[in-house]
Amino acid sequence: MEQRLNSDNYHIRGRLLLAALGALCFSMIALQVTAGNTAAFDHTVDYAVYGLRSGFTEAVLIPVTYMGNAATIVTVIAILVLIPRSRLKIGVPAAVTGTVVLVFYKCLKAGFARERPDEALRLITQGGFSFPSGHSMNGIVCYGMIIFLVRRSCRSRRAANITTALLTLLILLIGFSRIFVGVHYVTDVLGGWSMGLCCLMLATVIMDRLVYPRWPGLLAEPGTKETQTKETQMRG
Repeated sequence: MEQRLNSDNYHIRGRLLLAALGALCFSMIALQVTAGNTAAFDHTVDYAVYGLRSGFTEAVLIPVTYMGNAATIVTVIAILVLIPRSRLKIGVPAAVTGTVVLVFYKCLKAGFARERPDEALRLITQGGFSFPSGHSMNGIVCYGMIIFLVRRSCRSRRAANITTALLTLLILLIGFSRIFVGVHYVTDVLGGWSMGLCCLMLATVIMDRLVYPRWPGLLAEPGTKETQTKETQMRG
């Protein structure tokens, strides 16, 4: 038990360190953006990404970019809330996290008020400000939280690993697609990922320190005697 507690404390400290690192990276990027020092870097990376445009890549990445929309994420989470087996374990925690982050990134955008790339570069219509990328931040926090919750509540390690791989790929593609469709600079995406990582790590710490100790039934613990007994009864 003591070894388990020490291990949990180690992982908590690691996540808090990642949260601090994310906040630090965001602060550094934000300082450079507000000082106007990112134009050359943005131009180089953005135009390299624009060079990948073709009929095929547009057909793939334009739909992907909408996976970071608030409406899409709300729909995904609503489905998880409506499914009885995932409602409390995944749906409700993801909904609370997503709501907080939505309000937070809207405030950040209004505060920095960075204009988006020129409309001539865009493949889709997008309003609002540019920094940080809300889709990138939404993606890493909401889909990242779903990964965390699935890994905490799913008994099948194989299913959890597949979910992790697919959603991690989706998180990366959403960020990349925002540059590809011309509605964000690369520094917007990096800023969104950085602050998103910070928010995600803090959310997982809150779950492990405040939520799971109070409602341990939300957890699945493969390999424990209780779980093995239940699985044996189910097979019987």
